[in-house]
Formats: sequence, structure tokens, C-alpha cells
Amino acid sequence: MAMTPKERDLRRREKQERLGEQDLRIKATAAHAAQLADLMLRGEMVESSEALTLLIYHAHKLGREKFTFFAAGAQLEIESDQHIKAERTEIRLMARRGTVHQVDEMGGWINATDRSFVVRLLIERAHALGPIQALTLLSLPPRHDFVISNSVARTLYEWRVQRELRASDIRLGDDPDDTGLLLLGNG
Repeated sequence: MAMTPKERDLRRREKQERLGEQDLRIKATAAHAAQLADLMLRGEMVESSEALTLLIYHAHKLGREKFTFFAAGAQLEIESDQHIKAERTEIRLMARRGTVHQVDEMGGWINATDRSFVVRLLIERAHALGPIQALTLLSLPPRHDFVISNSVARTLYEWRVQRELRASDIRLGDDPDDTGLLLLGNG
């Protein structure tokens, strides 16, 4: 039986609590929202949360010294009552503990306590880098490398040779499974 909307909502809230997710509401101007949209277009991303999380991850990876140099060129707009409320917008980010900690730590590096300020700074600086260099801040982090041990590689090679010898219609070296697909159970 399908879950009701209330059950789904409860389940979602429990998962957010378990993972320590926080709903960050970043106060930004329309210019920052447009810059973020441009960055997302360059990085071929649909969700702003993905782009912001990658920006935070890569900027934090720079470290304290390089980040302060990176942030030094920012010329953030001073928010005041001069801005019409229509120009202000809110960017939402569901962030886990680690991401929030990284934003807070970067804020500490530049003596800024406002998370919105740090995120606006990241958006502005990444956009100022230009289309090619900004992509380095929007790239996916490296994943785990899987290394096949010599004994496993040898076992797989022997299995492939035995399979080729059993199948009379397959010439040695012409195994159709060499394209990366293994047919297990035939044999």
C-alpha cells in the first residue's frame, strides 16, 4: 500500500533529523541569483543545492590561506534599505552537518559570521572566474578508486579462457563479453 503524504513528510523529516540536515536560507540579491543561475547553466546543473554544495566543498578544500586570497577580490553589494524588496531573493540549501561546518569555518577564516555573506561571496567569486575556471569549482569530487588484486584478476582471466574453450562457436580472443558485459550463469 502506498504511503500517504503525511507519512512521506514524517519519513522525510526523520531522515533529515538523522542526517543532521539544516535548511539554510541565504539572503541574496537578484544579481547573486542570476550569477548562480549562470553558474548552474555552465555546469549543466538543474538544482541550486547541488551547485552550492560543490562550491562550498571546493572552496573549503582550498584551505585557509588560499581561500582568503580567493575571497579578497570580492566586491559584494552592501545591503541596505536602498534595495527594493523585489530585488531581494532567498536561495535555499538543504545542507548536512559537514557542509554547514565548512561554511562556518570559511566564515571564520575571513571574520564573517553570516552564512549568507559567505555563500554570496562564493557565488560572486566563482562567477568572476569565468566560464572555464568556474567549472573547476563545480566539478564532482573524486570517487573511490577500486583496485582489483592480482589474484582476482588472474581468477577472472582464467574463468574467461575456460569459457572460451567450452564455447565452440567463440574463437579465442573474440569473447563478446569483453565489451564490459558479463553473462553469468551461461556456462
